[in-house]
Amino acid sequence: MVEQLTQHDPRRIGPFEVLGRLGSGGMGLVYLARSASGRRVAIKTVRTELAEDQLFRVRFTREVEAARAVSGFYTAAVVDADPRAAVPWLATAYVPAPSLEEIVTECGPVPVQAVRWLAAGVAEALQSIHGAGLVHRDLKPSNVLVLEDGPRVIDFGIASGVSNTRLTMTNVAVGTPAYMSPEQARDSRSVTGASDIFSLASTLVFAATGHAPFHGANPVETVFMLLREGPDLEGLPEALRPLIDSCMRMAAEERPTPADLQAQLAPHLFGAGSDDSGTVSAWLPSTAVSLIERRRGGRTMRRQSAAAADAAPAGSGPGAAAAGGGGSALGSVGPGGPPAAGRAAGGPDPAASGPAGPGAAVAEWDQGIPPGPRAVGSTGPSGVPGGSASDGVPGGPASGAAQGPDGGPVVSRPAAQPGTPGAGSVQLPGAQVPIGPGPRRPDETGRDAEAAATSGWVRPPAGQDGAPQAAAQPYAQQSPRPASAAVPSLSSAEPAAPAPPAPHPLARPYGAPGPRHAGNSDHGPGQPSTVPPPTGPPLQQHSGVPQAPPSAGPGQAGGGPHPDGPQRWRPWRFRMSNDVWGSPVVADELVYVTSFEVHALDVASGRRQFKTREVAWSMAVSGGRVHASDGPSLYALDATDGSERWRLATDGWVYSLQVDRGTVVTGTRGGGVQAWEAASGEKLWELTGAQADFETPEAGPVIADGAVCTWADGRLYVLEARTGAERWTYPVGDASATGGVPVRVTSAPDGALYVCAGSRVFALDAATGRERWRFDAPAAFLCPPAFVPGPGVTGGGIYLADYLGTVYALDSGTGHDRWRIATEPRHSTEPVVTADGLVHLGSGSALYTLDAVSGTPRWRFATGADVVGAPVVADGRVHFGSADHCLYTVDAVGGQLRWKLATGGEITGSPVAVGGVVYACSKDRCVYALDATKGTGQARHSA
Repeated sequence: MVEQLTQHDPRRIGPFEVLGRLGSGGMGLVYLARSASGRRVAIKTVRTELAEDQLFRVRFTREVEAARAVSGFYTAAVVDADPRAAVPWLATAYVPAPSLEEIVTECGPVPVQAVRWLAAGVAEALQSIHGAGLVHRDLKPSNVLVLEDGPRVIDFGIASGVSNTRLTMTNVAVGTPAYMSPEQARDSRSVTGASDIFSLASTLVFAATGHAPFHGANPVETVFMLLREGPDLEGLPEALRPLIDSCMRMAAEERPTPADLQAQLAPHLFGAGSDDSGTVSAWLPSTAVSLIERRRGGRTMRRQSAAAADAAPAGSGPGAAAAGGGGSALGSVGPGGPPAAGRAAGGPDPAASGPAGPGAAVAEWDQGIPPGPRAVGSTGPSGVPGGSASDGVPGGPASGAAQGPDGGPVVSRPAAQPGTPGAGSVQLPGAQVPIGPGPRRPDETGRDAEAAATSGWVRPPAGQDGAPQAAAQPYAQQSPRPASAAVPSLSSAEPAAPAPPAPHPLARPYGAPGPRHAGNSDHGPGQPSTVPPPTGPPLQQHSGVPQAPPSAGPGQAGGGPHPDGPQRWRPWRFRMSNDVWGSPVVADELVYVTSFEVHALDVASGRRQFKTREVAWSMAVSGGRVHASDGPSLYALDATDGSERWRLATDGWVYSLQVDRGTVVTGTRGGGVQAWEAASGEKLWELTGAQADFETPEAGPVIADGAVCTWADGRLYVLEARTGAERWTYPVGDASATGGVPVRVTSAPDGALYVCAGSRVFALDAATGRERWRFDAPAAFLCPPAFVPGPGVTGGGIYLADYLGTVYALDSGTGHDRWRIATEPRHSTEPVVTADGLVHLGSGSALYTLDAVSGTPRWRFATGADVVGAPVVADGRVHFGSADHCLYTVDAVGGQLRWKLATGGEITGSPVAVGGVVYACSKDRCVYALDATKGTGQARHSA
């Protein structure tokens, strides 16, 4: 569906003019755009956290080069790409055609000959893809578009190169459970082109029968069926059985190649007496042909409408009468997107692609022609009627002069010609890294979010509407899964085949680098408050996995109420000149955040106490010191005044940093692990040869209870923290055995280490390494286990969630599965949070709460985008952030919304609750300190 651009969307990406949004994919947003010659393309952009990961850039660059080599007739070609841009992007040909999924859904299963025709075309496409060294990995009906002259396979440009299987996009299972191969479900990194043949057969079964061969009630059940049961081929014509059976053999080496398939199908398609025209009319029913023609006709009609608009004088034509005569003409923005930059709203647009007015859009719908054809990379049926320029698109006054939200002028950089060194940049939603060339959108993220008088609600910056208000929804009445029953689903709308996590589900490095913006200064709040904030126990936060006993989230409040009176503590906001990364750390009356440098802010006033001169990609606060790394060096600062205690050079780039009991442990790229004396910086010991497949904070070495846990050569090593002496090792398997995800470890006070290694969970004796028990699940775990002391009848046990969103409660003594229940596919690497007998976790765009003892669902709170980080529970409230730019606080028991704050960007990391105050960071470059009970309803300092 083509959507209007928002004020955060870029207007140019590279040499292309952006016309509208097509949707979002695993990498990021997908835009409809056109070149200077009028050619339309679908541009896939890369999420900010991926763009800042240098390893991802290497993978993406290699995949783009491989995708450029794919030139088959039945593929949607890569038109252009810039993997080295600040925000990498990939442009593919725009295909105005319905997907096979749409055709079958609207017109029913297709005939035998049509299935063969589709199979031959897709097989030829796979031959081109495999010949370029790629494996598609996600071939399914929605990724096959159907035109008059054959199918087109899309989204192969984001597949991983066969020759670079270590460099997979996500390091997790990639694909759609209903259509993936068995070997892909077991280990997505080791698949070959034969996996795509299995997926092709599953796609053909859907085309011929109207249902997928594996269709469980939820993704977990679907994977069970794929691995343990045969396909459901009910309704499959006997004439197609030999084709399907050969492609769905369990042994990958026994399946035919794409060339074998083409040779097998040719006699049936082009034998004596058959129609050898190769066009859609020869194979598909008339209803499907009409659908294809309508999509193609919709594109032609829009072009004609645009030409008519060009010829018409300003203000003429249907729908030209705008109320008041001075605003934007209704209908001036069609499915193609907003008016061109710099054109007066309501005036003619020589480059417009939408209809001249609402009448044109209405005419298309009246004739059954969807106004927006489906594009390569789009995620659903396309086409929405055109709206006014104000529908999600900031419009200027009739004169064409740009205005700011306060009515004043907006200073913007003059537009340069595309491709010139002086070309301006634009920005993607929530990101501060530019993408260009093209005119820069006015930067309005610095505007204050004004507070409502008493409600605690805050209006979004620049007059945005913000995210739609969400409400907690009680779960459907159901019971947790018994031992042998199918896993129930708690999502509000379970998709037919939910996809596994988006590319690169592991969180970006704690301080992933981004471009530095010069010319700005940091701004603090106004005069400091004379009354300190509510007091509570200070929080010390370390990077890495949580340690037992379980907390109520990354920061646990201690909290008394705020003092009353006119001099009471008030909420504050501090605006940085650069992006803010990760979660805030609160210790000893200071809030520490990383925004290129380490910044220390006073908890009472928000006034900055000090900042470092050095960049800090990693940071931990412990023992009155701030330990940080700028990559090649490690340093320690006095936590009170920022004075340097010590500094040293490391032998590699530091990607993880943890501190415990006076020992600093770092992980460096290339498989290095080091231990340092926290007080002096003296190196205690070093290990080489540790795992180098996953170089993120989550995958780094873990220090807890005087021991360091690291993963190397398929084994978990437990070492003495001070000497590096080996305590014991245990075989957990290498990256291929863990399903392409890192090992996650939690140290518990019951004397055990709980380990997630792919889809397996181990309980190991912390002293000897003896295995107490193991548990096998059908899907991989991205998060570490969460331990709750006590017996299961009181809520004790091990709690964790796999990437499909299934939550498990395991007995900590035996490993028995007490209950499990499915939510939504979960991309987060954060652990589930347990507090007061409840289990809280963010899955997809909702926060779920379950009873810890029985697994009974309590409530579900939906937001406007994916939940970010881990929730924090304090004083009967749950605080959490979302990619919809909002920070939410809901009642822990009932799920009712207490307050929310709309910021100017996506919430980063996890909020922290200490002493009745909630601290959070946003991609609008701000750090917020809010009243945990009411949010903010008081006057705020201007930045």
